[in-house]
Amino acid sequence: MEDKYIEDIVVRYIKEGDVISVGSSELGNKFIKRIALALEEKDIPIFNVEFVPTSLRNATIAASVGLPIADINDKEVDVAIEFVDQVDNNYNFIKRNSSSLVRDKMIAQSAGTLVVIADEKNFVDKLKGTIPFEVAPFGWRRTMNQLDSFGKANIRKEKTRPVKTESGNYIIDVYVDNIFSYDELEYDSKNIPGVLETGLFLGYADKIVLHGKKLQLLSRTEYK
Repeated sequence: MEDKYIEDIVVRYIKEGDVISVGSSELGNKFIKRIALALEEKDIPIFNVEFVPTSLRNATIAASVGLPIADINDKEVDVAIEFVDQVDNNYNFIKRNSSSLVRDKMIAQSAGTLVVIADEKNFVDKLKGTIPFEVAPFGWRRTMNQLDSFGKANIRKEKTRPVKTESGNYIIDVYVDNIFSYDELEYDSKNIPGVLETGLFLGYADKIVLHGKKLQLLSRTEYK
């Protein structure tokens, strides 16, 4: 995403006094720094905006740029920002780059407004491709074998070891060529013992920001 779009997004969706959160990802971490910079440039006191982190990494970054840290147990999130890999016109999306799908989905569910940001090339009629699943380490091979019924399943690795989420779980990536029913996939996969959460977010988004040659802003209730 080009830097020139950041201020527009921040000013449009984040206001003084908001409790905000940004989903766990490398793009999210960069965005946190830009939020703080935009707030400073607009002379909005940073202490009037609180930040609910979804990972140790973005908590550290938020603290380093002066964003006060809040706990999701104590605060309601007003606005959450998510960088996503695919989004459709029904406001469903797939997120693959996450340090904890469990945490990201908790934020998505609890946020007053969820703004999802995607490349315009990834705005699709129908979601497909790789869907990540956060699974318990115990018996993960058995869980992976069961997830294989939905498509080709592979444990996500860094070098030779499984990647661990911040919650201490593993990620299994499943390539699904054609999703006949999002709801059935979500329901059936979560009925597998060991599956804790999925990277399929159904109906959570309130706003969609598409970036490319220009910025496109979509809303559930209006186009603007």
